[in-house]
Amino acid sequence: MAEPARKMPADWEPEPAPSADPFRYGWRPKYVHLPSGEVIEEWIPLTPEDLLDPQLGDVIPQSGEHADYLLHGANLLRDYFKPRPDVYVAVDMKMLWRIPGLQEPSPDVAVIPGYRPRETPPTSFDVVEEGTRPCLVLEVVSSSDAELWRNDHEKKVEIYRRAGIPEYVLLDPPRPATQNRLLLTGHRLGRDGCYRDIEPDGEGRLLSETTQLLFGVDPDGRNLFILDAATGRRLQTSEDLRTALKAEAEARRAAEAENARLRAELERLRRATTTG
Repeated sequence: MAEPARKMPADWEPEPAPSADPFRYGWRPKYVHLPSGEVIEEWIPLTPEDLLDPQLGDVIPQSGEHADYLLHGANLLRDYFKPRPDVYVAVDMKMLWRIPGLQEPSPDVAVIPGYRPRETPPTSFDVVEEGTRPCLVLEVVSSSDAELWRNDHEKKVEIYRRAGIPEYVLLDPPRPATQNRLLLTGHRLGRDGCYRDIEPDGEGRLLSETTQLLFGVDPDGRNLFILDAATGRRLQTSEDLRTALKAEAEARRAAEAENARLRAELERLRRATTTG
């Protein structure tokens, strides 16, 4: 039996939904063959329920903020697990549980251990065929819409619980209801098959036991960081490392130039003193 559903914060107010736009949740292309032989494409509007079980070809728009958090988390995890070909970090990949009646979402990010590498990654992940399933799922909460908020905080909790996902972590982007800070919430599957909250440590970080990674929020309250729990090392992407190395090299060149200037000035003063 699942834990009681998390309630929406009392002061949380969704932004007004553009009700005139039937495609605000996305659309499903449908190809119609006309008697003339012409083929036309029609768009079928998606509902919040459709997003819990997307189909191949569905077009689902994402805000820039949502994409930024998703890609940042995914890139950190992908670079961290790069030396481990048996761990696959999937982004927006449909899961096939093969459990009758259970919806099959496409998690924003899924860490999958026991992966069998191949030249071309799959377009969907069949947990029965693969013989493994994600050990950790991350979802960036779409908090600008009440129905999408419930999808992430309530309906997916039950879906991932029934699918046997050991850990589920949610990232709520900064909003007035989160005191304008990125909010992290985590669930861990117990031996009894129930999800329970992952309790944060003294610094507000969530430990993923399956990956031995710590998820936290920078002091600015807006940026996600991930630490290796064993070493305390902060995960960085390849781009982060290149930027850091470039900044270090520029700082070193500036320091060398300043040292050369000081040496030249000292030499000038020495000569002036000698000749005087």
